[in-house]
Parts: sequence; C-alpha cells; structure tokens
Amino acid sequence: MKTIVLAADDNRGLAGEMAQHFGRCPFYVVTRVNGDQQIEATEVRENPYARQHAPGQVPQFIHSLGADVIIASGMGHRAITWFEQLGVEVVTGSRGQVGATLQAYLNGEIQGAAGCSHEHG
Repeated sequence: MKTIVLAADDNRGLAGEMAQHFGRCPFYVVTRVNGDQQIEATEVRENPYARQHAPGQVPQFIHSLGADVIIASGMGHRAITWFEQLGVEVVTGSRGQVGATLQAYLNGEIQGAAGCSHEHG
C-alpha cells in the first residue's frame, strides 16, 4: 500500500482542483493505492498551516499522514529538501484536477520534482 498526498484548492477530493502552492493550500487529498495501482481509500485533510507556517512544519505534517509521495503543482527547493530528508518522494506537475493528476502519476506521466523560484512552501 502506498500513501499519496496531493495539494488541493478545495475539499472535493479527487474531483477537486490542484493548488498552485503546496504549503499554503487549504486542503490535502490523502489517497491509499494498492500494489495494482488501484485507489483503495481517499480522505480530505485540512491544512493546519495554510495561513502561516515555519520552515519544515508542512513537510512534517505531510509525513505524519503516512505519505510516501507528495504531489504538488510546484514546490520550493527548501521544501523538496525537507521531504527528501523525511523519505517522502516529491512530484511536481499538475493536470488541473486532483484525480487527473493522481492518474497521471500512476501512469508514469509525471515524476520527479523541479523547485520553483519562490519559497512559500
């Protein structure tokens, strides 16, 4: 079982829209995917650090959710480093909708992380 967390702009789960800034997004969609790449469970979690956070708080929170992977439209270099230290794979890129982005990841269409130039994460 793999836990994949996606940064979302709303609380509509897989039907929702991806957020542009992972650290300041209002919600995270937490999905659990089995070895056959089938979604077994999905839940929406509110981001307790959406308004304000210190460096490392959001990666620690995502890690506490059991995340193996974090998917966001973009992410700063410092946040990427935090996640790497926590053993969480970072994937940047988006297909607009949360479900479409998750499916693109599962299909191998998006992978890896490229840091963005701002450090809001």
